[in-house]
Amino acid sequence: MSYTAADITELDDVQHTRLRPAVNLGQDVLLTALRELVDNAVEEVADPSHGGSTVTIVLHTDSSVTVTDDGRGLPVDSDPVTGKNGIVKTLGTARAGGKFSVHTDAAATGAGLNGIGAAAAVFISARTDVTVLRGGKTYTQSFGRGYPGTFDGTDFDPDAEFTRDDTQKLRGVANRRPDAHGTSVRILFDPQVAPDCSIDIGEVLLRAHAAARMCPGVHLQVIDEGWPLSEVPEMLVRPFDGHWGTVALLELMCAAAGTSPPELNLLVEGSGSYTTGRGPTPMRWSVAAGPAEPATVAAFCNTVRTANGGSHLSAAVRGLTEALADKASRMRDLGLAKGEDGPEAQDFAAVTALAVDTRAPDVSWDSQAKTSVSSRSLNLAMAPEVARAVAVWAANPANSAAITTWSKLALEAARARRSAEGAKERSRAASKAKGLGTNLSLPPKLLPSRESGRGSGAELFICEGDSALGTVRAARDATFQAAFPLKGKPPNTFGWTAAKARAKEEFDAIERILGCGVRDHCDPEKCRYDRILFASDADPDGANINSSLISMFLDFYRPLVAAGMVYVTLPPLFVVYDPETRIYCQDEAERDEAVARLRATSRRKVEVQRNKGLGEMNADDFWNTVLDPAQRTVYRIGTDDKALQLHHTLFGGPPEGRRDWMAAAAARVDTAALDLN
Repeated sequence: MSYTAADITELDDVQHTRLRPAVNLGQDVLLTALRELVDNAVEEVADPSHGGSTVTIVLHTDSSVTVTDDGRGLPVDSDPVTGKNGIVKTLGTARAGGKFSVHTDAAATGAGLNGIGAAAAVFISARTDVTVLRGGKTYTQSFGRGYPGTFDGTDFDPDAEFTRDDTQKLRGVANRRPDAHGTSVRILFDPQVAPDCSIDIGEVLLRAHAAARMCPGVHLQVIDEGWPLSEVPEMLVRPFDGHWGTVALLELMCAAAGTSPPELNLLVEGSGSYTTGRGPTPMRWSVAAGPAEPATVAAFCNTVRTANGGSHLSAAVRGLTEALADKASRMRDLGLAKGEDGPEAQDFAAVTALAVDTRAPDVSWDSQAKTSVSSRSLNLAMAPEVARAVAVWAANPANSAAITTWSKLALEAARARRSAEGAKERSRAASKAKGLGTNLSLPPKLLPSRESGRGSGAELFICEGDSALGTVRAARDATFQAAFPLKGKPPNTFGWTAAKARAKEEFDAIERILGCGVRDHCDPEKCRYDRILFASDADPDGANINSSLISMFLDFYRPLVAAGMVYVTLPPLFVVYDPETRIYCQDEAERDEAVARLRATSRRKVEVQRNKGLGEMNADDFWNTVLDPAQRTVYRIGTDDKALQLHHTLFGGPPEGRRDWMAAAAARVDTAALDLN
């Protein structure tokens, strides 16, 4: 079978992105790709020095989208080293951008940092046309399935004849508006690249509206020529020309969520620094919030909506709610009942609409999709600053009425929460009081199986100690085998009342695990397992533990025993082996016989392993002898008269019965064979 260098496939950036689009664009491929183009356009006009102010989004009837800004216009000259023109280098080259220079302003807070997003969008398109207005001329560059070149004809047709040209020289055509400038990108995504994805155009436009509100002076126009893929929300087609700021952002997000914006708003802003790879790095934030039901939260970082929140959102919520809870704890007119506590931070969070706008250089995004921010340093730096600003706002007498309204709403939430918590606690207590195995809480040391319930084939191994549990964990088939470790030796429960037995932790745990009730209430059909197997060490202590468990089950779970569901396993005391054969032995006599037999047939060294406990057995041996239903040996416990009489004699009858039984057993022992020296 050939395996040479020729068998290794090498892909360029375009091919790799088209084959594995989620690597650079996340799982929601098309949403992220289109959002990258919108973010770039907003970022371009957000800087007043770039001479622009308006972003226009056009939704075409052929499912293509045009994103236009009136900023500087992309570079149109050619790079003297690579030969690529400025458009190809910017939008047709991965890991290319203007933010990698060591001279880049450390305080810059653009959405893009990696030089991948917009290029990846172009790579997965069927066709992209870029038009640049600059210096009184119009320049055009096309991309066919990610590669630069030219299409035949004048229509926007992705199936037109295409000629690839990586180093195309751009020739401008004089336009009628010599002062016009900016960049326009029309893109149609290739349906074969991400066939399972669709464009959530509502989310794209919502992000665009939000970004515009966070950038003073930026205007947004949306033109729907007949978008064919979904209905476009009417509120998102309206042009935006102001007002800007975090309060306007909060109103937008509440409207999008279908909730009413708060009638009163808190607005706090601040700045500080957090730690990045550059060292101390400046950041700034703005929080708008107000009392509202239901709660609405929206988080943005560098104008990008982080739908999954992240460090900046948790910092804003924590700082805001802790400061409000602290203020409420000192208020006297909330109407608290005697002994009642005031609302806590979590209660304020439940009745708050909040939007946070954070600007932070070198921010750590979760991925290219930028759905959340992950930075412990940012969180630690921002939360106390928000709390301090909110405390100052709350101390202003002009805001006392707002604080009272907010706190009373939080108090209602606190009472509802505490009532629900009390109901849960009462339910748990009532369930425990029933004491018939119906308590659904299971012991933490139970190693559960995926299957359970009568008829599922599930098995429960009650084993000796945590070390044995470790061996079970390594060897078992988790599909149907569960295990629970005993702590020490079970007590002799013969004749005990159920209440006395339940006071013992191990008995209570077994009752809850089985879930079938005890004594007259024991119902095998309600048992969570088809077989219960005792797995103790192959020594006298293990035998004693098995005996106590047998007694417990004959007394409290006799219907399970009668149904043939209870077994004792026989782990080996010795393993006799050579490199090819393993023989499992229960006692010294079997060991000696196995050693002799193996030495007679094997030319290799024969060794003997004594298992001091289940915890010392390897996983394969444990599976072969204890767990594997196909080859293990087990004893099934019965309920015949002889067994029940012996149970009564050894565990519950008068001492004379046990003395007579031991004397009779001793009489059967060949004392001459005992080594008494």
